[in-house]
Amino acid sequence: MFGGTDCVCASRDVPSATGRLVAGEWMYTVTSSVFVHFGHHVRGHVGPCISLHGHTWKLEIALQAETLDAQGFVADFDVVKAQVLDPCYQLLDHTLAMGQETWDETCSDLQRIGKTLVASRLDTLGDLGEPQATLVGELGGARNECPGGIKVAVFPFSPTSERLAQWLFQVGGAIVGDERVSPAYARIYETLHPTELVADYRP
Repeated sequence: MFGGTDCVCASRDVPSATGRLVAGEWMYTVTSSVFVHFGHHVRGHVGPCISLHGHTWKLEIALQAETLDAQGFVADFDVVKAQVLDPCYQLLDHTLAMGQETWDETCSDLQRIGKTLVASRLDTLGDLGEPQATLVGELGGARNECPGGIKVAVFPFSPTSERLAQWLFQVGGAIVGDERVSPAYARIYETLHPTELVADYRP
């Protein structure tokens, strides 16, 4: 389960009244999403995103199929949540996302900084507390590192919204895609308020 205001959203699209499939379109589409809070660094950015900063993100994936399974689903929302969205949440929740190149350059510094930050718990708790929950293994080439006890998500690319959308599309397809079901698109909401900033990936 997700704490606080984090949640999974889902919706289903159904055929038109005629039930006909338009050329180049899929008859059924289902969409699931998750909110997650994390920071990132955009390597080489000309503007302020060169600095460490965070957002409340929404990760959304849509799956498509021409036919339904025996239960009447394109894909079971619970399966999509458990196998795709929950691992994304575990990887990214309250983390700092960066690319492998930036991690290689900064991991030693982050180890020192992490130890200093976590040691502040000695003043408030009297001990170092519990480590953050992390993803076990890799997800689409991304993984967690814990330098000095803080949580970092390391991607094989600099994590812009556009690249994260492509990554989510590929993760979803690899996990729940098959001969019947495939991803329709992946969408990353980098910011929801006061205006939406959105990146889509549709091959």
